[in-house]
Amino acid sequence: MSSSERKAASLERVSPNDGRRETVWVMLTLALVLLAGAAGIAWRQQAATAAAPHTDLNLEGSRLLTELAIAAEEIRFMTPDGEAWPGPDELSESGVPPFDRPGLAWRQPEAACYLTTEPTTGAAFALWLAPQGGLFYHAGGEDLHHCRDLAHWTQMDKPQ
Repeated sequence: MSSSERKAASLERVSPNDGRRETVWVMLTLALVLLAGAAGIAWRQQAATAAAPHTDLNLEGSRLLTELAIAAEEIRFMTPDGEAWPGPDELSESGVPPFDRPGLAWRQPEAACYLTTEPTTGAAFALWLAPQGGLFYHAGGEDLHHCRDLAHWTQMDKPQ
């Protein structure tokens, strides 16, 4: 074998050291990280929750809810254990807000339950003083005859 033949057989192709291969790997890694991040964000998304209906209350409705929360404690204080719950007329005469407010028609369908509808907005409010009761709100006035089924109302306080 001649020297020229040996040189031709031992020629190697050497790629230039210009960073192309590294650039491809960096771009692929970056694309993989972005894809994993987008998949993680999409996987962790939660459905948007609707705003609570009581957030649309006007000033009078908010005031009524606050007064009812205070009235619950006053009614419990006025009623010793074992005695009958006072009626709306008795609470009005005692000056317990909001029962003393003119324009609000209070009903007591059950012993520990007080209901009213605000005349300007039609929003309904219920104060249920039973052990599993609480303070409830409903955006559209409903004609209730008892307080045992308030599942479709918004409870405004923690159960007592």
